[in-house]
Order: sequence, then structure tokens, then C-alpha cells
Amino acid sequence: MARWNLGDIPVNRRALQSGFLLLLAAVFTIGLSFATVELPYLIDDALQNTITTPSLDSHADEASVLKTELFISHFKLRLIGYVCFGLMVLAIVAGFATRRSGLAVLGAIGFMLPVFAQFAAVMFFLAGLGVLNILWLPVLDISYELQRLGLIIRAPYDLLSWLFRLVGVNGYWPIVYFFIGSGLLVFFLGTFAWLSARARKQQVADFWVYRISRHPQYLGWILWSYGIYLLLLQGRYPKRSWGIEASLPWLLSTLVIIGVAMLEELNMRRRHGEAYETYRRSAPFLFPLPAFVEKLFALPFRLLFKKSQPERKQEVAAVLSLYAVLLMGTSALLYGGGWRRTTALITPSPNVAEMEELAARLVAGPNRLSHGRCGDCERLAAFGEPAVDYFIPLVQNEQAEVRILAAEYLGKIPAGRSVPALLTALDDSVANVRWYALRALAAIGSRESVEPMLRLLDDPDPRVRTRAMRSLAEVGVEEIVERADVGLSDLDSWVRVSTLESLGILGSEKARPLVTERLNDESAWVRQAAVVALLKIGSPDAREALLQALSDEDWEVRLYAAEALRRLPSD
Repeated sequence: MARWNLGDIPVNRRALQSGFLLLLAAVFTIGLSFATVELPYLIDDALQNTITTPSLDSHADEASVLKTELFISHFKLRLIGYVCFGLMVLAIVAGFATRRSGLAVLGAIGFMLPVFAQFAAVMFFLAGLGVLNILWLPVLDISYELQRLGLIIRAPYDLLSWLFRLVGVNGYWPIVYFFIGSGLLVFFLGTFAWLSARARKQQVADFWVYRISRHPQYLGWILWSYGIYLLLLQGRYPKRSWGIEASLPWLLSTLVIIGVAMLEELNMRRRHGEAYETYRRSAPFLFPLPAFVEKLFALPFRLLFKKSQPERKQEVAAVLSLYAVLLMGTSALLYGGGWRRTTALITPSPNVAEMEELAARLVAGPNRLSHGRCGDCERLAAFGEPAVDYFIPLVQNEQAEVRILAAEYLGKIPAGRSVPALLTALDDSVANVRWYALRALAAIGSRESVEPMLRLLDDPDPRVRTRAMRSLAEVGVEEIVERADVGLSDLDSWVRVSTLESLGILGSEKARPLVTERLNDESAWVRQAAVVALLKIGSPDAREALLQALSDEDWEVRLYAAEALRRLPSD
């Protein structure tokens, strides 16, 4: 065996080579670890300090949604997002069509990138690293709920968590550490083995970690990225705008990676023939699973193509599409409670006994869930209009909390027969009951509620006054213009903003002079609301005031004014 002499120290050439390859594999793995732990935060901090975004929860209310849309429109972010999404899809398609696996991997990583946007725990979903969310704007534009179609990937975590609970242990962190740690370890071992095979000029790597997986690097990536997905479950996002659901990006990205591994199988079988076939029969494709489990996973492909494995790239694409549909469909069935409620795909049939039980439990003691939701209220409201008759009596319940919930959920199931009970609730001694009753009456749109709501413009509670103004605006009552000067001159900037938002909802030309005056308000927040209100009023006579707003010291005022001028109708 050859030896080198470095001074007086004999060095084994093969040991030196192995040490170098070990170091190289470690560098790759450390880079992946760095991307896991530090890089997202560093990039987020850099973006937060260099790029200014609106300081608002982008889906908190109608005004925030409009401001978000104006921001996206002004900087052409929707176009950028659609182009980027298209390029990712194109890279994947081109990678499969030409068998250039690097292109498909690039597209898969692109699908995965928005997952890291959740490290930007900020209100505005494009702030900092959240800018990566634009890569999924085509999906978000259809529905935020579409992302729930990937929730089937929670199944392994849910199963492991259940096993930990059996022994009285919270398994969250052990599971996260296991997936991230094992992923990095498998990636490291796979990289080292692959480099060693190349150094030996061995065409087929079939030793060490390659005995438990024919694609250990991809397996390492999948395990590691799944750990990252689970890590982000620890984040608490009160609003959907704080971060997109990471399950669907992870699912699609992983399916593409598996497809790339299948393409490489085809290439290896074509180039190395029986040598690779012999190795293929001795090691699992990706995961070391029992034979019966592998057969179970392969069953849909066997039924479709009457064979155990794809032999052409078209079949690889077909099997990926098949499993994507199956997995997303399973997500909708097993994890689709919110999906069904949002899309109204499934409405439970009326069940009198269950509705009576839920109403009785509400009286016994409302159960509040995360973010203030009421579990029994949610289940009762899911029955739709038949549930109204069970909420109406609760408006008169002696418990203030029950009255608040009843008024709140009657607004979520608008029905004319709720009006008498809600009108009574306008005189409730608890401000929150009056507030939710006002919102419910606006949702119903009853004209008989106008006079009682007008009285609440003088309510002692400012929240109730501004809610009354908004509800009347939503019903289209122009009398609020004559009463708006009180709110517009309030010392509290929040009251002024709320009044301007109501005038914008009303959209009356009569309100334009009052709104225009607020363009000189000392608060930038109020001036922003005034510009948005002028946009919603849509009067060509607002053009001169908006032109002056283009020189405002606040960048958001200038941005909204520029977009308002673009959208105003011509004279």
C-alpha cells in the first residue's frame, strides 16, 4: 500500500483520502444544519432592516385586506409570484421531460421555500422572510384553505405523539429532534458514501448506508425537512396571514424528490443493467420498510399499470400525480373539518337531540378554544340555519358570556327571525353583547334595525359607537355622514380611523369632503385610512386631494394614494 512521508510522519494515502471525504461530507451537512437553525433568522433580520412593509395583519379586516392588495399591486408582487410559481412548475416538468434531475430538484426546493417564511413571525405575511410567500400567491389567490390538502403528512407525527402520550410524555420535542437529527445523520452518511464511491471509481454505490436506502441523500432531506415542518408547528399564528400552512408545500416538494429518485433509478438501470438490478433487489428504494408495507404503498401503481415499478418517465409522472391526488384527497377526508366548513362541501343534517345537547352545554359553561373560539358554538353553528332557533333564547341568558356568544354566532348564520332577539340585545348592559348584536344585524341587513342602531351612535362605549357606524354603513344608511364629524374629531386616532373606514364602506360622495379633510390629520394611520376611504368612494373629484397625498411624509400614504389614482374612474 502506498505511503507518503510528510516530514518524519508517515501518512496512509487511503486514510488521508477518507479523512478529506469525511470533512467534505461534514461541510455539506453543516451547511444544511446552518440552513436549519440560523440562516432563516439571519435573512429575516436583514430583510426586516432593509425592506419596509405595512405594519398590519393582512387579513384582520376588510381595510387590511385592501391595503395588502394595494401593496401587492403597487410592487407587482402578484406578477412576480405567478412568474416564480410558473418557473418552479416549468423546472419540474422540464426536469422530468429531459431526465435532468437537477432541474426537478430545483423546482421541488422552490415549492419548499415558503415553509421557511414562517420563521418570520410577523403580522404582515410578506414582511422579512415572509416575502417567500409570494411564491405561493397563485394558490393563496384561489383559497388559503387549499393548503390544508397536505395535512395528511401530520399522520406520522400524530401517531408518534399518541404513543408518547400512552406513557405520559409530551413527545413534541423528542419527535422534532429525531427527524431533524436523523435526517442530518442520514444525509451525512449518504454524502460520505457517495463521495467514497466516486473516489473508488465505483459506478454503483452499494455499501454502508446504501444498504438501507438506495437514495440516502434524498431520504436525509425528507427526514430533515419533515422535522423543520414539525418545528414550525410550535409557532402560534393567530391569523392565517401570519404564515401559510406548510403541509402542502412539503407534500408536493417531497413527491417531486421521490419522482427524481425514480428517474435516477431509470437512468441507473439503463446505464448499469444487471449490476444495478442486483443491487436494487438487495436494498429498499427510499425507506427501509417491511415488504408487506412496500407492497401496500405500491398497490395503486400495480392496479394502474399492472407492474411493480415504473419503467418510463411518463409512468413516473403518472405515479406522482396519482399519489398526489390520493394523499390530498385523504387530507380532505381525515383533516378537512375546517375545509368543509369553509367551502360548505358538507353540511351536517339537522340533529335535534345533538343541537339541544350543545345548547345545554353552552348554558352550563362555554368552552373557549384557542384564539377565543367556542367549541360547542362552532359545532352548533355547523348545522346552519336550524341552529338559529337554539341560539336565539341564549341572547336572554343570565350569563353575559353566553349572551355574547349567542349574538356573535347569530351573526355567522344570518336569518331574519333573529332580528327581534338581536334588537333586544342592543339594550344589553354589557358592551360586548351590544357590539356583536350590531355586527349580526348588519350581516342580516334588516332595515327595521336602522333606527335602533342609529341610537347607538351615542353609546357611552367608543367600541360600540364605531361598530354602530360600521354596521349602518354596511346596511347603506347615509345618515351616518351627518354624524361622522364626531368620530372624525375624536382624540383617539383609532376612533377616527374606524369612522373613516365606515365612510369608505358606505361609499357615498356626500362623505368625500369629510374624508378629504382627514388627509391633514397628524396621525399617519388616519391619513392612510383617509386615502383608502377615498379610493373606495371612487369619486373623480378626489383626484386633486390624492395628488397632494403623493407628497405625504408617510410612505404608505404615498403608496395608497398612487394606487388610488390609478384606480379612480376618469372624469
